Amino acid sequence: MQNANYEIKMKNLIPASVYVLVGEIFIIFVVLAAALILTAVWLAIYKRDLFPRFTLFVLNLFYQPTKLFLGYFHINPVIVDEIGIALVNSIYKDAYGNTPMDKRLLFLPQCLRNLECPAKTSPQEGIICEECGRCGIAELKRMCDEQGIKICIAPGGEFVKRATRDKKPAAAMGIACQHDLYETMRYVTSKGVPMTGVVLSKTGCVMTEVDWGDVREMLFYSG
Repeated sequence: MQNANYEIKMKNLIPASVYVLVGEIFIIFVVLAAALILTAVWLAIYKRDLFPRFTLFVLNLFYQPTKLFLGYFHINPVIVDEIGIALVNSIYKDAYGNTPMDKRLLFLPQCLRNLECPAKTSPQEGIICEECGRCGIAELKRMCDEQGIKICIAPGGEFVKRATRDKKPAAAMGIACQHDLYETMRYVTSKGVPMTGVVLSKTGCVMTEVDWGDVREMLFYSG
């Protein structure tokens, strides 16, 4: 009885205007969601080339809320980054493939290095590979040198931004974990540079791994 009286008192303390506001917000959300769904369906049917771009726009618009929503239901939010990477690859693959090799820039994460890597770090060029052969970077670097593709082993995310500004590539490719790769792709493409990427097959801060076959296929792709 006391609990019932308490609930009645609490309801009386909440102004009716609050319920009206919540209801209006809910209706707006439903209408917006319906509009986005209808737009997506229309694009998928009549403008197939625009559908991935629209989907990516919606994903970026609701990026953080979607991750929080998935996390609330104990679903790994990294799926949002994976979807984003797939969309960016789909949108920019042809533009990347049509870019001359010597106008491309490859971003590699330092975590792909061997623990005994002897490479030094340059403030301007990043980590300078000495081609010691302790990891797969050396062979890839030799292939890039043959094709004229610039390579950048980035010590951090800010370095990627600076390299994009300074080196001004016509196209770029990156390798990283899901979150870092998608963040990099969002930044680089926002600067008008088409970018593709390959996700690490084993993540972590050190001794990570990637499918080098997938890397070569994407890196040397020609449209």
